[in-house]
Amino acid sequence: MEMLDLLRFILGSAMLCYGSWTDLKTRRVPNEVWLISGSIASAILIYDLSTQDWGYHVWALLFATIILFYNAFVDEYVLEDNQTMLWRVFQILAILSALYFLLTVDSEEISKENNYKLIDILSISVLMILMYVWYYFGPTIGGADVKAIMTIGLVAPFTISINEDPMMAFETRGFPYPFVVFMNSLLLYLLIPIGLALYNLVSGNIEKPYFQIFFGTKMSIKSARESFVWPMQQVVGDKAIMVAFVKHKSDSESEWDKLEEKGITNPWITFKIPYIIPLTLAFFVSAFFGDLFSTYLVEPINSIFT
Repeated sequence: MEMLDLLRFILGSAMLCYGSWTDLKTRRVPNEVWLISGSIASAILIYDLSTQDWGYHVWALLFATIILFYNAFVDEYVLEDNQTMLWRVFQILAILSALYFLLTVDSEEISKENNYKLIDILSISVLMILMYVWYYFGPTIGGADVKAIMTIGLVAPFTISINEDPMMAFETRGFPYPFVVFMNSLLLYLLIPIGLALYNLVSGNIEKPYFQIFFGTKMSIKSARESFVWPMQQVVGDKAIMVAFVKHKSDSESEWDKLEEKGITNPWITFKIPYIIPLTLAFFVSAFFGDLFSTYLVEPINSIFT
């Protein structure tokens, strides 16, 4: 492993392990974790690119990408007038820089054989944009999780491999590395329902309508009140029903009270599992093994239709 790759691996490991620990303990991750890591990673990336011959359009793309990253943390409502004006100037420059890249980049430069590094640089901003879209319009995801994924784009923009022969989606080149980490985290997250189902089978927690064994388990209300969990059983009218989708902003305390009034002291619950935990595991899995998502999920599905 080269020195810069090792530095990036250490930075990413420290960032994600600390973020997982704080998220697990408090369900909060200080913004400083991502800001400091992203700033250090940006400096490393700037140094890395400065040792090579890149055109102005690539530097413009990098500038736009870094501003896009900081945009997730800068709150214009707490900035003073002069600071707000300066930040807006940076935003406008970032937009112009992105346009400059799009208008000046040669399609042959991107498609050029073995010129994967430019694709990697471009994929950082693509991943960040996807995270913005996912946060505002997609499934429920925490702000810390989105910021963690965006930071990974800067921390590990290029392939980090401890294995000499990592798994890849294609023969000569896999997906951009930040996407590999992200997709592997999705695969690991999918293992949680399987693990819960096995636990419930062993514990004898088998009740109709059965679907809940994949998403939670049974816990005493006393323990539930002191844990980071949501109630899967809720009182509606005069009946306690099982809900398929828990509203994450619901008042859990009142739900526990209603269940106790119904005499249900050991209800079904679902855990508030921080997404950053499978993301952290995916960071290590990607470095040691490669693209598990494509190898064990995409390729088998693709083989069915080919």
